[in-house]
Amino acid sequence: MKTWLKSKKSGQALVEYALVLALIAIVAILVIKAVGTKTASTFDNVQGQMTSQGVMNTTPIAPQ
Repeated sequence: MKTWLKSKKSGQALVEYALVLALIAIVAILVIKAVGTKTASTFDNVQGQMTSQGVMNTTPIAPQ
């Protein structure tokens, strides 16, 4: 009977670890989405400023 109780406790610990891992994964996904959105917004702003100043309209010249 002791082995059954021991097994039940380790199963409970496994569930707790799985819940912690799921919570960490959810937080990581939310952080990555937030940072990705902010980064995309920053690049859009830079592109808009370059276009308004005519920098994006020029063709780069390859070195000879």
